[in-house]
Amino acid sequence: MIVAFSIGLPGVLVGLGLILVSARTSLAGLRQRGGDRLMPWLPVASVAVVAVLGLMITVVGVGGLTG
Repeated sequence: MIVAFSIGLPGVLVGLGLILVSARTSLAGLRQRGGDRLMPWLPVASVAVVAVLGLMITVVGVGGLTG
């Protein structure tokens, strides 16, 4: 399990980095097309996604513990 985690985590981080680098031009275009109102909300949206995913993982984990 440690080996799988040690391989998976860097793989996910590298993949996300590549996605962000390739999306950089699209995000720059969005900002020029009136996305200035959207940009301040992106961190809020990302926090909401992470919180919802964390809550779902917690619920599934507790459900697995209780049977």
